[in-house]
Amino acid sequence: MKCTPCLRWLALLVFVGLTACETAPPKPEPVPVPVPVPVQPVKPVDPVVLKEQALTDALSIYADGQYEEAMVRLTPLIGATELPLSSQVKVLKFMAFSQCALGRTKPCRQQFEQALELDPTFQLTEAEKGHPVWGREFSGARAAAARHKRAAPKSP
Repeated sequence: MKCTPCLRWLALLVFVGLTACETAPPKPEPVPVPVPVPVQPVKPVDPVVLKEQALTDALSIYADGQYEEAMVRLTPLIGATELPLSSQVKVLKFMAFSQCALGRTKPCRQQFEQALELDPTFQLTEAEKGHPVWGREFSGARAAAARHKRAAPKSP
């Protein structure tokens, strides 16, 4: 026999029990408000400063005795018109020193010749002139430049 009031009570208890377990819908997360960030104008990079820094870095590597790496760093600076003439000559001078330090006398002399083409007044310091390898190569390059100058046809 079915007890209708008992079933109703049971149904009511199940209903109340189920609704008690129900969770409230989640609250929507607040939307972040973008904070405007002040924009700093980007300063243009001065190519002269970049090239001078690259030269400084290459000379530091040279000073550490890493002649091959110094030449790798100096090579892109050869003929860099962003550099003043004195720095362009310095690039060639340290390329020559590196070549001589590695026993490559012909490329050493060629670098000195290029430096003298850029600046015919280019000189080594007294200490540099006294070096047993590059002093001799520089003297040879200077003599070749003088012969070339004498052999060049005079312009009217």
